[in-house]
Amino acid sequence: MERHNKAKPNNIAGHTPGSIVAPESSAGQASGADIRIRVVAVSSRASVRRRLSSMLHGHVESLNFVEDAPSAIEHISTTNCDLVIIERALEGTDGIDLLDQLSANHPALVGVIIGQIENTDDAIRAMRAGACDLISIQSRNAQTTRRLLDSVKRAERIRQRDARVDRLKKLCHKLNTARQDVSGQVGNLCNDLVSAYQDLSEQFGDVKLATEFNALLRQELEIESLLRTMLEFTLSKIGSTNAAIFLPSSSGDYSLGAYVNYDIPRDAAEVMLDQLADTLAPQFENITEVVSICGRIEMEEAMGSNAHWLEDSALLVVSCQQDDECLAVLGLFRDESMPFHEEDVRVLSIIAKLFGEQLGRVIRVHHRHLPKDQWGAIDPGFYDGPTDSDDDDDLFSADDDHFGFAA
Repeated sequence: MERHNKAKPNNIAGHTPGSIVAPESSAGQASGADIRIRVVAVSSRASVRRRLSSMLHGHVESLNFVEDAPSAIEHISTTNCDLVIIERALEGTDGIDLLDQLSANHPALVGVIIGQIENTDDAIRAMRAGACDLISIQSRNAQTTRRLLDSVKRAERIRQRDARVDRLKKLCHKLNTARQDVSGQVGNLCNDLVSAYQDLSEQFGDVKLATEFNALLRQELEIESLLRTMLEFTLSKIGSTNAAIFLPSSSGDYSLGAYVNYDIPRDAAEVMLDQLADTLAPQFENITEVVSICGRIEMEEAMGSNAHWLEDSALLVVSCQQDDECLAVLGLFRDESMPFHEEDVRVLSIIAKLFGEQLGRVIRVHHRHLPKDQWGAIDPGFYDGPTDSDDDDDLFSADDDHFGFAA
C-alpha cells in the first residue's frame, strides 16, 4: 500500500495543468456506500493533488482534478458531482467566492475549503457560501483524512436523501395518478348510480301511472264513459291541450269520437276536427309509437299539404291498438309556444297502450253477438253522444263545445 501511495503522486505530478485524474478503485478498501461519491478537487498545486488522491483513494467512485474556477464551473455543470474540494488560494479567484457560486447553482453540492483561513470573517463567509468544513492543508495527515472522509459521508447522506426525495416524488406522482383514476371511476360510478336511480324512478312512476289508469279504465264498459275517463286522465297528467280521439268505422274511414277544445275558436273547432279525422288519423293509424311534431316545418314534413290545419302547433299523435289492429287514433295539439316534453311522450305512450286494450275489451263485450272478423270497426251508430241537457257535458269548461262526443 505504501509503495502504491508513493507511486501515485508521481503519476499525478506528471499530468499537465487542467487534466483530470480518475484514481483506481479498490473493492477491498471501500464499502458500497462510499464508492458512489463523485468528487471534484479544484487546485493548481501538484502537492495538494497528491495528498487528496492519497487520502481519498478507494473511498470514492471518482476523483477528478481541475486547476481553476472556470474549469470547475464547466466540469461540475456538465457532469454529476457530489462533493467539491476547493483550495482557498486559486489563481485570480478566492476559493470561497467560487464555492458560493457553485452552491447557488447546485444546492445539493457539498463543499469543502482547504487552505489557510485568515480570520473569523473568512470562516463565516465560507460557511455562508456552503462549506461544510474548513481544512488547513497544514493539518496532520490522519486528521485531514478523517475530516475529508466525514465530508464524503455527508455527501453520501445528502445523496441518499435526494434519492429518497426523488423516490417519494415518483411515488406521489403515481399515487396522485391512481387517486385521479379512482376519483374518475368513483365519479363515473356515481353518475351511473344517479342514472340508474333516475331510470328506476321513471319505471316506478310508469308502473304507478299504469296501475292508476288501468284501475280507472277497468271500470268503464261503455264507450262514452271510457272516452271521457281517458280524456280526463290524459289532461290531468299532460296539462291543458286540445285533444281528439278518432275512431274507425266499418267503412274504413275515421270519425271524431270525442274531443277537448282548449284554444280553438268555437266556430272552427268542429270543421277542423272533422278534417283531421280525414287526414291525421289515416296517416298515423299504423304508428304505434308516440310521434312528437312541433312547428310549421316539421308539420309540413309529416303531413304534407294537410299541414295547414295544425301549422304553428305542437302535436302528439299515436295509434291505440290491440293485436296489431288500430282501434283509435289519439291526437293532442296546442300552440308551439307550449311544446310537449319527453315526459308527456312517455305518459301518452302508456295511456295509448292501456286505452287500446280496454277499448278492445269494450268492443268484444258489445259485439260478442257478431262474428269475430267484424269486431275491429266501431259503427258510428254504436253509441249516442250526450245531449245538450246532460249535466256531465260541462266537464272542462262552461261551454258545451269545449268537451264533446261525436256520433
